[in-house]
Amino acid sequence: MDPFYWEATTRHQTPKAKQGKAQNSVERQFRKNPFAKALSTPIRQCTASRKRFPAFFLQDFNLIAHPETSEPWWVPHSLLWEQHTVAAQPVNAAGDEEFHDEHMDIAIEEEKADPTEGGPTVKTPATVRSKNAQPYGPSAYVLARQDLISGFTTKGSGYENLPRRLFGGSSSRYVKLGGKAIWREDMDSLVMHRMRQGIIEDLLYLSSLCIEDNRSYIKGCHSWDDVEYKPNRAVLWFGDDTEPNEAGKPKIQPGPFSTCNSQTANGAISMAVHNIPMLLGAQGTADVRQKSAMFADISLFLLSGRRTTDLQLKLWRLQGYLADFKRESEDDQP
Repeated sequence: MDPFYWEATTRHQTPKAKQGKAQNSVERQFRKNPFAKALSTPIRQCTASRKRFPAFFLQDFNLIAHPETSEPWWVPHSLLWEQHTVAAQPVNAAGDEEFHDEHMDIAIEEEKADPTEGGPTVKTPATVRSKNAQPYGPSAYVLARQDLISGFTTKGSGYENLPRRLFGGSSSRYVKLGGKAIWREDMDSLVMHRMRQGIIEDLLYLSSLCIEDNRSYIKGCHSWDDVEYKPNRAVLWFGDDTEPNEAGKPKIQPGPFSTCNSQTANGAISMAVHNIPMLLGAQGTADVRQKSAMFADISLFLLSGRRTTDLQLKLWRLQGYLADFKRESEDDQP
């Protein structure tokens, strides 16, 4: 009956209070700034590098029991359990890969990498159903980098045994179970697909609000001169279908982490420019344009409004996941 006992034993089980309305102008500005929100996420440690980062830059993994064999499996928890805004039909956003996604019931029977994406062909006759499997034990974290996660199944990478040690310094109870857990051979592709799927669903949802309710979350721009420079905005570039310029060279396209900058009366403004074909792939970009009339004829769009903050976070996170920093540094050499 001791209230101090129950307070100590249940304090970590109490659900967090829902986020209320912003109390002041500083809080309102914070909630509209995707970069501030990314940096404010809880600090967690990457098992691979043993460095501590905001959770935004990490990918979390949890153990679940396979619904058929009851064997422990590693799954990217936050991506599989994510509650998307729109309950849309499955969108094939990764080339020839076939994923089934219906009411968060994720079944992956066989996956074939798109040759244009440069990925290996992987067949994994397995099923991971999120709604029937609860996560077990604490979360494990690694940097959200495709080259790192793919190294878990690459011989000679130095990380091939890391899936057995993902729990790091956790109790021996979890470490022993994690050493027996199954790590998917195509985990890096699965994570990429789920990131892309979330972006596609958000783009379709926000565009439907703009069309049906006359919202202004996404605004089409006929040229770069039409882009309005204001804080907490981002530019979406869907590709340039025009012919090469007079010199016979293709037009320059935005690279990873590109920005457009301008000097305004209120100071310098820098906005992120997201190369959608580079992030979503050719098929994913085509699906977005086919499913929403807003993206059919224009190649340049402006994201604005607090409701687009989560989408901007997803786009920025996918940028970091796919970026090849080694190749970019080599390209910069004279």
